[in-house]
Amino acid sequence: MLSLIERIIFLKEAPFFREMTINQLKVLAPACEEQRLRADEVIFYQGDPGGVLVVIVNGQVGIEQTRRRGSSVRLTTLGAHAYFGEITFFDNSPHTASAIALQENTLVLRLRREPLMALMRRHPDLALVIINALSSRLRETSEKIADLTRSRPRELHKLYDQFSQ
Repeated sequence: MLSLIERIIFLKEAPFFREMTINQLKVLAPACEEQRLRADEVIFYQGDPGGVLVVIVNGQVGIEQTRRRGSSVRLTTLGAHAYFGEITFFDNSPHTASAIALQENTLVLRLRREPLMALMRRHPDLALVIINALSSRLRETSEKIADLTRSRPRELHKLYDQFSQ
């Protein structure tokens, strides 16, 4: 079990929380639930209710999406200090992918949306900090997509144009 100080220090090192003040983290750290997982244990399934942000303390987590025909694709593999669940965190929409522990003794912190929303109501400037963190994540995702499509962009654009008509 992590102490309150360890949680605060850990959260401060995670990109989502990096720009928050220590006083803000003192409010959020006790609200985080620890979850220790075995390899292949599911944190949440695609379609489960959202509203939870998860930060990896140690271990690895695979983010996987199930396709229509039942096949599954690994979107990314995340390690310590990474966070996930932000897509559904603020609007409580269903998770768009599943999250699965890949290693024994994976430890995560789960933060429900209510404590952060309450903190944002008391400190409206915190919303800008969160917008910056989410913008950074969106930029990273855009760069990954661009990297994946760089191999033959002209051919891909032509194919896309043919199928989109």
